[in-house]
Amino acid sequence: MGQDILVFSILIIGALLAFIYLPAFFLKRAMAQVREIFHRHGAIGVENAKTVNELGLTPPGLLERLTKPRDYKPRALQYLKQAGEVLMTEDGKLYMVGEKGKETTGESGFAFIKKRALPFRRPES
Repeated sequence: MGQDILVFSILIIGALLAFIYLPAFFLKRAMAQVREIFHRHGAIGVENAKTVNELGLTPPGLLERLTKPRDYKPRALQYLKQAGEVLMTEDGKLYMVGEKGKETTGESGFAFIKKRALPFRRPES
């Protein structure tokens, strides 16, 4: 009886940790994939800006969302825009600033995700 409660408690804690940290891991991986897409298409700098369609970063449609695993790339693109790594021209084209892998915000990718993506955190003192 006591072992069953311990095993069940460990499973619950493991599930909660996975529920909190797996989306952050997938988002961090998608941010790296989005950076790689920008570099593969040469969308570095204003003169080489590309549209979202040209980069292949359009959000999936309803049918795709129902039949395929979740795509974190559109959300990763949103976070990269907020971080100032990806900027938009006046005509709606996107380009990346800086060097490959260089963090322009001064904080690491995971710290940025923890700060913005995880819904709850301890108050900073």
